Amino acid sequence: MSETSCVLHVWPSEWGLQSLDPTCLAAIMYMQLSVPGKFQVAESCDPDMSPNGHLPFLTYGHLVYASLPSIVSFVISLSKARTPGVKNIDASLSASQRSQSVAWWSHVEENLGDFVSHMFFGVDANFWGLTRPTLASLMPIPQRYYVPGRIRESYRRRLETCGLWCLPEAEQERKSPFAKTEKKRDDHVGTFTRAFEREKVMEKARAILDLYARLLDGKKFLFDAHPTSFDVYLAAHILLLANPPFPGSVLQTLLLEKYPSLVDHARRVQSEVERTPPYGHAPAPPKPSVLSLFSFRRSVSKEVKPSSPDDLRFRHMRWAWIALALGAAAYNIMQFSKSIVIVRIDEDEGDEDGDAYKEGTDIETEDEGQD
Repeated sequence: MSETSCVLHVWPSEWGLQSLDPTCLAAIMYMQLSVPGKFQVAESCDPDMSPNGHLPFLTYGHLVYASLPSIVSFVISLSKARTPGVKNIDASLSASQRSQSVAWWSHVEENLGDFVSHMFFGVDANFWGLTRPTLASLMPIPQRYYVPGRIRESYRRRLETCGLWCLPEAEQERKSPFAKTEKKRDDHVGTFTRAFEREKVMEKARAILDLYARLLDGKKFLFDAHPTSFDVYLAAHILLLANPPFPGSVLQTLLLEKYPSLVDHARRVQSEVERTPPYGHAPAPPKPSVLSLFSFRRSVSKEVKPSSPDDLRFRHMRWAWIALALGAAAYNIMQFSKSIVIVRIDEDEGDEDGDAYKEGTDIETEDEGQD
């Protein structure tokens, strides 16, 4: 298995972690334990590169695996084929343990995944104080101005459904100067509402974290003396709840102070990963910009890939848009120049009429003097 032929595309690293996304972080740690030193990581902020519109995804030659479960299945198939340097970290599990691992995997995604999304996107102070500035610093212009908000809106319905979308910390002030009493009443109501919502979130978090703490029950790892895919997936979510410097850190404080066993388990998995050979870094793709729409030069690669019908349609639409924009600009310039010529001609004709009027007046004055 060649290192350069296997590339894992993930969200960039941040806060001392290999990725700022829990699924991407789990994919990197899983690959490091399963294919140590035999793959490369390409950091990206463009999920549209993936066939399913989400990161992570793995490319292996001409093959693409566009979800973490499909990446795990691919690695397991390589281990069954006895590919050198590849191992299945779940090989020692029994059939019952594999079934439990799959069930707990889904449970982590539905519950801890919601809490991670809540901390990054559902808490207003965290989004504006941490998530949005971090994403904006990683994205080119103009994406940095609208993509973070678009990502947040994509999480909103899911978080509202499970009760993890919080009210903003600061309500908009009323403009009417005659509503001071009503404003104070609304401020008290808003404060109590936010406190009630916060307590609901904390109660739900305690129930979920209690469940995982009892599941580990002081064990080093869940099923074995070595981390399995479930340990990796659980640790990735815990690390992204524990490491980032959240401005609104109530849930983070609960995790760090009341559930140290979960944090210790995540750190142990992280230590196991750090003992493996480091992965390589694939060259970063060029960042798109506004000028890329008008680029007439294309990079020539040795391998010419056939264009799909969607690519051809997009290319034709782009050239049609450019032609339309240039035509509209040329038409506006022509109309503007015509108006300048007309105004200049009118001014010249006015000057000639004025001179003629002046000459006629002088002649009449001379005739009157002779009379």
